[in-house]
Amino acid sequence: MERIVFFNPEQNQVSVPLVASVRRYGVPEIVESDMHLRFKVRAFGEVQSLFAFDDAEEVPRLAGVVMFTRESTQSMLLLHLAIHQDYTYRGVNANAGVTAQLLNAVCKLSLRVRGVEILRMLYPHKTQLVLREPRVPIA
Repeated sequence: MERIVFFNPEQNQVSVPLVASVRRYGVPEIVESDMHLRFKVRAFGEVQSLFAFDDAEEVPRLAGVVMFTRESTQSMLLLHLAIHQDYTYRGVNANAGVTAQLLNAVCKLSLRVRGVEILRMLYPHKTQLVLREPRVPIA
């Protein structure tokens, strides 16, 4: 997990927004809590994370991880997305679609959270995904 998150050879592709995210929110830290590994950042404390595993072999292989948190009542913030180099769009397992699966999972989870309308991503480009139309207050 450390190699994928902290020493990923693909991170040079997103170095400018990645550094900006780290400066604003803090460096992700791996913490053990109740026999589980989690991430935390200075700005939010523990954040939610999803892990993608390739279970094609006897020992499942970590293919990617995404860290996200509720930023406000209306938005979820995707802080970090790290994909093992074999599962990126240039990797030998690119057809597994790990990036898309993790993003889709965060979107689905965000839609289950009351009030969340937007998913913000900081890289590779600043992006806002509208998950549902804002509710118009009844006058």
